[in-house]
Amino acid sequence: MGRLAEWRRIARAHPAVVDALLAAALFVAGLLPVNPPEAPLSLAAVLLAAIGSGALAVRRRHPLPVLAVTTVTVVLAQLAGVARGPMVLTVAIAAYTVATRADRRTAAVAGLVGALAVGAAAIATLGVVGPDPAVVVLLLWIGVAVAVGDAVRSRRAYVAVLAEGARRAERTLRPEEARAPTEPAPSLNRLDALVEGFSTGQPVRWTVAGQPRPLPTEVDVAAYRIIQESLTNAHRHAPGAAVAVRLRYDPDGVAIEVRDTGAEKPPSPEPSAGLGLPRIRERAEAVGGTFTAGPRPDGGWSVRAELPAAEEQAE
Repeated sequence: MGRLAEWRRIARAHPAVVDALLAAALFVAGLLPVNPPEAPLSLAAVLLAAIGSGALAVRRRHPLPVLAVTTVTVVLAQLAGVARGPMVLTVAIAAYTVATRADRRTAAVAGLVGALAVGAAAIATLGVVGPDPAVVVLLLWIGVAVAVGDAVRSRRAYVAVLAEGARRAERTLRPEEARAPTEPAPSLNRLDALVEGFSTGQPVRWTVAGQPRPLPTEVDVAAYRIIQESLTNAHRHAPGAAVAVRLRYDPDGVAIEVRDTGAEKPPSPEPSAGLGLPRIRERAEAVGGTFTAGPRPDGGWSVRAELPAAEEQAE
């Protein structure tokens, strides 16, 4: 059990590495023959397996394009008669990823298009008329993947709401975060006021890249809180150091970076030291995002978080 928890921790801390390993494993599996006499290993089979599985390495950053690439490669492999091993799993995994990061309607439409394309190619390849058990199994793989992904997305949103309620209740153990009832809800729309509040006695500058847009409430709150916690940590552990806040809007989410130049001398430890980073990680992972933190090569500390929020998810 302890080893499993450790693997989960590593996977959460290094999602890109996990996706790269997954892509490599599926590439190898994609070379396994289904029917050796009918599906000989060829250059086309190797190339299509490499493209389809390799696309999964960036599935979290570009879920819809990855689903399109995997679908096209599987369809081409089927029509060319070089489909080998569990290549269709690349489509199922890509469809699952879309469902975890897009709204339900987008995920359903994208999954349906992928399933119909793969099913039609399978029917044409097998030369059957009407539903065939093998085709039905292919469609079920993709349908189940979309359903599971949607359930994961819904659970993350639910957990985010519960976590925010718990944090509000926690402010009575943490009086420094107590707020007046009439204060506006946390939102990136109030980022300038947040940064200004921390600028007293410590130089803080902030930049925004991309086109700002409304975000789902849970993502908006999580992004604001991550920046707030990071600024609090910088103020606590690197007093007087220059701090830079960078917020970037991408088509599939927002990226946050808060970094400081480091303290001239280590500050005295406080009772709450060490609690900031776990809270930031919890906020990021509660909405399906990723989080990394660590010392910078030229000194200081850096906190990075990427939160998924496709443009269609704006509320």
